[in-house]
Amino acid sequence: MRKLNRENLRIVIVENDEDDVFFLKRALQQGGFVYPFVHLKNGAEAIDYFQKLERPASCLPDIVLMDIKMPAKDGFEVLEWLRGHRFFKDLPVIMLTSSSDLSDMRKSQRLGVFKFLTKRVHYDNVLSALEGFVAVCTSSDPDANWAKGDSV
Repeated sequence: MRKLNRENLRIVIVENDEDDVFFLKRALQQGGFVYPFVHLKNGAEAIDYFQKLERPASCLPDIVLMDIKMPAKDGFEVLEWLRGHRFFKDLPVIMLTSSSDLSDMRKSQRLGVFKFLTKRVHYDNVLSALEGFVAVCTSSDPDANWAKGDSV
């Protein structure tokens, strides 16, 4: 198992708003996350990307940052697809969305997201969530994993 850190964290961003993608990538880079990010523009593109991934864990992303409201399949459809697929069912996802609807938060939690963050928050919160993810993954407890961490 490879050791995760800011320099090698493989992040997939599923977001249709180009301005949000620009600011998110800039915040990630300023926060020290430097691995090349994969940007997918909608849910259908995300599912296609995951279907085409090679099976070895060496090429799987470490975490997904995903919007809920997107064209061609929303974030929940992608999340449900991921959870139903044996290779991706445990893939950590941070829902980063403009929705502050409690039902969206509950559905995200039910589908096992690592974090649910509204876009009204500062990108510092996204960086904190990623730092928390890296900390959980590199915990000295060999049984620790992201699912045992702070889920929403």
